[in-house]
Amino acid sequence: MTDGTAPVRVRFAPSPTGFLHIGGVRTALFNWLFARHHGGQFILRLEDTDEKRFVAGAANDIVASLRWVGLNWDEGHDVGGPHAPYIQSQRHELGIYQAHVEYLLKTGWAYKSFVTPEAIEEMKTAAMARGVKSFRFRGPERDWSLEQMAAEEAKGTPYTVRLKVPTDGVTEFHDLVRGGEEISIENDTLYDIVLLKSSGMPVYHLAHLVDDHLMEMTHIIRGEEWVPSTPYHIILYHAFGWRLPIFAHVPNILRQDGRGKLSKRKDDVATNRFWERGYLPEALRNYLALQGWSYDDRTEMMTLDELIERFTIDRVQASPARWNPDKLLDMNGKYIRMLAPDELAARLLPFLSRAELIGDPPTADERAYVRQLVPLVHERLKELSEAPDLLVCFLREIEPPAADLLIQKKMDADGTRAALEAAAARLEAVEPWDRAILEETLRVLAEALGLKTGQLFGTIRVAATGSKVSPPLDETLEVLGRARALQRIRAATAVL
Repeated sequence: MTDGTAPVRVRFAPSPTGFLHIGGVRTALFNWLFARHHGGQFILRLEDTDEKRFVAGAANDIVASLRWVGLNWDEGHDVGGPHAPYIQSQRHELGIYQAHVEYLLKTGWAYKSFVTPEAIEEMKTAAMARGVKSFRFRGPERDWSLEQMAAEEAKGTPYTVRLKVPTDGVTEFHDLVRGGEEISIENDTLYDIVLLKSSGMPVYHLAHLVDDHLMEMTHIIRGEEWVPSTPYHIILYHAFGWRLPIFAHVPNILRQDGRGKLSKRKDDVATNRFWERGYLPEALRNYLALQGWSYDDRTEMMTLDELIERFTIDRVQASPARWNPDKLLDMNGKYIRMLAPDELAARLLPFLSRAELIGDPPTADERAYVRQLVPLVHERLKELSEAPDLLVCFLREIEPPAADLLIQKKMDADGTRAALEAAAARLEAVEPWDRAILEETLRVLAEALGLKTGQLFGTIRVAATGSKVSPPLDETLEVLGRARALQRIRAATAVL
């Protein structure tokens, strides 16, 4: 994959401008799988040169989200590495980018532009008035000498540094996702992009490229939204005389209805929300791997080792993927059911603690009791966050339910009260307190009372749990225990 000259080195380089988008995790995952498949290195770099959009705490969220999904990195700001620092603002302070800007200025590939943003807008308006459909800015200073630029700078005039894009010829590059297809761009359709802002901070186009070269990246695997910018990056590589990395632009993830990309503003796709809702990292990782990539037309559930073994860029599709939350939810449920009971109990503890149903940290007795509750919900959970609602009746005392909840269809208050009284009497005599005996006792009672099992069981379920929805009644009664179950049934009877 690297023409035999170097081991695979890839990176994920997010900007800390907010919570990590799930699409960003997918891009990171593709890079990580590619590196692990080829025995290469995966690097995490934080690109924080956008001062206006920087969000405090976002870097910590990025790291926590990636680690939760199960990704690790060989080099990064928190693990070190031979190319430190791995935070762009720190690299800026070291003058790394400025040195490269000076090189571009001296070699004529860049120039200092003193045109104000307001003047550029006026130029754009005038060009459109002349019938120009696509305004491409090329600064009047692009042909100035270094001395002329220095003289204007000496006056204190603010400036940006722009790339001096060729006005003729074409810029070409290949894209692995498109089968190595050559993409060719006419240079006269490009414009002179900013490389260095008036604040002295480099923009993405310059900073990421310098870092990719210095950190010896062999492959650039990123979202397809960067395809239009790639010609500028190719021009910069040529300007520096550097060898090109191999590009692979992965498809966007569309919203479920196909109308536009998944959006931080419109869609609930911050990675930390999936932890909060109780998705398993292995389920999310498996699902994200299938967003734009597939092993074949039938295999969906794959372990991490299988993903690493099977992941190749040639199986990444160029067409957009489509987000399907229902499919993700179903996959999460399958992964939950695959967990051993002890493992599921451990994963439920944080959600039960957050709901204040157990301590934080839980006691040894609470841990043991939660393990006892796992069989009641193991087959029913699709999100771990559902557990508190399903288990609250076991972990907290309940108020006697309202009469209208207790009375089932085609029953009245007197009949319901009589059924509960009869149930309490029968249940008190059950020995041992075992789910199979409990179920048989209540089925016999329903027949004796002339009720359908659903009617009797529904009434007892509400009396014992306070809810119409709960785990199977026989299991519920067994775990509640004789004393607590009878106390609740009698309290409900008193309501009637």
